[in-house]
Amino acid sequence: MTKVAPLPPAPVLMTCFGHCGIGLGAETYRRLLLDVGANPLKPTIKSAKEESRVLKRYGSTILRFAPSYGTGEIPLIPRALLVDLDPRAANLILQSYPDLFALREKHVIHGAGGAARNWAEGRTRFTQEMKSKEEIQKHLTALSPEPVRGFIVPFAMGGGTGSSFASSFIEFVKKDSKEHATVATFGLLPEFGWDPVIFEAAAINIVMNLEYQIKYSDCSILFSNKTLRQLAHQHEKRLQKIPSIIDDLPKEQEVGWKEYKGMNLIAANAISMFISSFARETEWDMSNYRTWLTTKRPKFAIPWAIPVIAEESQWNKELLGGRSNTMDDVITRIGKREDALLFDIDENDIRNKGGKKDSCCVLVKIRGEFDIKERETIKRIIKDKFNIEESRMIFVKIPIMDGEQANVTILVNTKAIGPKILEIATEAEESWDGYKEEYGRWGLSTEEFKQGLMDVVHQFS
Repeated sequence: MTKVAPLPPAPVLMTCFGHCGIGLGAETYRRLLLDVGANPLKPTIKSAKEESRVLKRYGSTILRFAPSYGTGEIPLIPRALLVDLDPRAANLILQSYPDLFALREKHVIHGAGGAARNWAEGRTRFTQEMKSKEEIQKHLTALSPEPVRGFIVPFAMGGGTGSSFASSFIEFVKKDSKEHATVATFGLLPEFGWDPVIFEAAAINIVMNLEYQIKYSDCSILFSNKTLRQLAHQHEKRLQKIPSIIDDLPKEQEVGWKEYKGMNLIAANAISMFISSFARETEWDMSNYRTWLTTKRPKFAIPWAIPVIAEESQWNKELLGGRSNTMDDVITRIGKREDALLFDIDENDIRNKGGKKDSCCVLVKIRGEFDIKERETIKRIIKDKFNIEESRMIFVKIPIMDGEQANVTILVNTKAIGPKILEIATEAEESWDGYKEEYGRWGLSTEEFKQGLMDVVHQFS
């Protein structure tokens, strides 16, 4: 085997913005490596056979091969860019995973002027710092000399600079860059009164983030921290036993991440399934998500994960000898309430306030064939919970590795999320007068905010 293996074609890049985006993105990469039986702290392949196996079943769009360390092993290096406005988060991930993010200077832009709660300030600074000073296009080219097929962008929607950097980045990809890529955003709505966000300002930030996702994101997926926190508390004992990127951080430098460990593990499980749907050998391409959502209103999906927690010990003999990678295991977990919709939404709204055009995309990773009986079982479960017609269900079968845990993630496009978003939009409208001067100094005019508000209300009404 040569020391430098060829780059896989048509890559997907994960671009992580701010404290939340970096934490969630790194946790997702950890999950992706576990899914192929790799050790995230020392991600290497040792033989041509193993290389072929990984490239065939996974990683052809996510991982790249870097020069050998001189040991005869070829490390797996993620195609990821960490953009941190406060250098602590990215630096800690780089320190804790030095082999994973071995191409340090290519993987991170950090300390870009410090964080701020003002969305408008972040948008202006993106132009000044990312496009001009840091030359973000050069970073993207360094990570992927060949054309990028897609971008995955996790971020906190209630934040200021991180969320506006993410919004400005997807606008940059669509308008200014040379890429003709599909953009998927994973936005986390805050739990007001718990997450460190300023209520009125966060509502304004969320409206503007939603506006940019409507314009520039091909596949917009929403999580809510309220639901993730409730689930993390509900499954606390099990989550404590599952290792996380948080566990590998220096104790004195956890910078508040320990509180989000369980929440990140749950969200990363759903995001890794999303990536698996087009990174493995499937008939589904990332651009299919753009086609699926292009004519829908709202142009947003919410994830329903089964099981809600992915096991850590996927590759041990105990799991291999059991039924943890079959549809029977998925059904069993639903019976034990080990499934969850990862969005704060009223159960009655789901069935009664959805629409006739509600639809879903079902990502299925199980051993064996996904036959008529198994398909009908999932259809009944979806219809019972969401009242979605069978003709509006799309099924994507994802190849599963030996010993890997079965998973089903259902991305649901439903009008039932409207009331929750419209509440936030109302708060933003009522709060604008108190913030318009501060935001106006950084270039967000009242006219632009009002237009964004109208677009969001129209999208979710």
